[in-house]
Amino acid sequence: MANERYVSAVDVQNREQDLRHLLGAAARAHHAVYGGPNPGWGRWYAEHMYGEALRLLESDPSVDTVEAWLGDADARYRSEEPDGSWPGWYATWILEWDDIAAG
Repeated sequence: MANERYVSAVDVQNREQDLRHLLGAAARAHHAVYGGPNPGWGRWYAEHMYGEALRLLESDPSVDTVEAWLGDADARYRSEEPDGSWPGWYATWILEWDDIAAG
């Protein structure tokens, strides 16, 4: 494991919940800075969340990777139009991709 982080099944739920909250906080901060759409939002979110996100992720991804995961999550969310808030869905998908990357 790249970092000493969450290990139990209960902690998997905690990782998802913490990442969901981190995404929501990033959204609020982004809105405060930009007040609306920003084509560079993925990079901004990745850089804004990076240090805290590393605590929740197993694969030790780069900022570029986190940005790509955010873009992929956004595309998937828009194409599938699932019920529920986007931060929860993004968190689930990002943790799935992180688990794959961690091997």
